[in-house]
Amino acid sequence: MNIKRKLSYLFLSLMLVLTSCTNTNQKEVPEVDDKTIDQAADEILKDNGLINDAIDKPIGKPYEVGVTPDDYNMDYDTSRLLSLDEKKTKFYPKDGVKGLYFNTYSVNTPETYNKIMDLLESTDLNAVVIDIKDDWGNVTMNFDTDDENIKYSKIDIVDPKALIEDFHSKGIYVIGRITTFKDSIITEKNPEWGFTLDDGTLWKNAHEEAFMNPFLKEVQDYDINIAKLAAQAGFDEIQFDYVRFAEGFETFGDTLDYSRGEYEDNTELDEGEKRVAAITGFVKRAREELQAYNVPMSIDVFGYALQVRRAEGIGQDFDEMSNQTDVISSMIYPSHWGSWSFDIEKPDLEPYELVKRYLDEEKEVLSQLDHPPVSRPWIQDFTASWIGEGNWMEYDGEAVQAQIDAIYDQGLNEYLIWNANSEYSSGVDY
Repeated sequence: MNIKRKLSYLFLSLMLVLTSCTNTNQKEVPEVDDKTIDQAADEILKDNGLINDAIDKPIGKPYEVGVTPDDYNMDYDTSRLLSLDEKKTKFYPKDGVKGLYFNTYSVNTPETYNKIMDLLESTDLNAVVIDIKDDWGNVTMNFDTDDENIKYSKIDIVDPKALIEDFHSKGIYVIGRITTFKDSIITEKNPEWGFTLDDGTLWKNAHEEAFMNPFLKEVQDYDINIAKLAAQAGFDEIQFDYVRFAEGFETFGDTLDYSRGEYEDNTELDEGEKRVAAITGFVKRAREELQAYNVPMSIDVFGYALQVRRAEGIGQDFDEMSNQTDVISSMIYPSHWGSWSFDIEKPDLEPYELVKRYLDEEKEVLSQLDHPPVSRPWIQDFTASWIGEGNWMEYDGEAVQAQIDAIYDQGLNEYLIWNANSEYSSGVDY
């Protein structure tokens, strides 16, 4: 509050005090308006040499409460008080994250465990991605919690703290993966969290997998609470996968029964826009709530979300989601693209060109965001023989290396490699 305004209120307060001390039969004090107060304050300031008539008084609209003048150039978005660099643990690799997916069920298999550890210790690989909540919805970690829903889904494959200590002792960065909205376990306990058919049964896809309803706050709470437990257990980073509605939802969603949550009565948004708002809202909310745990957050998205930019069917807007996370991991497996994607007739046969051309476009898009995340793409170390004869090839060390070379040639130095069974090719210079 400036000195003139302070004096104005002092002047008004003095008048009120004097009025209250007089006899109640005295005539009322005339109404005092802002102009009268300002004039009185000017007289006091002039008498004390604090202003003179030559000084121009500021003219303009008063600042709104809670809004900082642009002159100060300050960002009061409290959810962004910490940058990625400030949230990184000491195990974040200085030369960038180069990681493998390590299937949680293989952690307790000595043969696989030893192979992964040997690979990490003998190459430039420096990180692992481990399921906290797997593709079916099982919470694989032995978390100490009173949350009845999490307790229902827990299968306690590993002790998270012991596992993390083991990796940290070898200097390995540990990312915890959460399969977010695809969940066939908790929807058994809470079918109202899913999508139901006319007969009241849960909708499931062709693989008999159910999805939770991203519109529901209690659904979002469930995944975020699991993430918080993982952060408390010591994971270096939380990665959300399946941050979307089911594939093709726009083609069958209107046949299902489900709530749109806070968007139920919103007539300004169509169904696709509501789905995008729900997914983007979850990503923003997760980042805000995890900041209290000083842990970075990453999200996985379909590669094609970049090309379409706004995949309203599944609710993924590439720009909006990227702007709300610390790290973006696009799944750019060459086998997952149709013919002539990026002008490549058979993408799976040209891993170097596919990755290079994808990253060309991604760099351009991310550079235009207010808060661009680190790009850490998922690449493939598996053979996609199911995409049809003539369209696929054997993915060996050479094919994996081609993808990594493309990443480095594009000026990036982070990547994750996917193999569902954690069986990785030899002969790769990571």
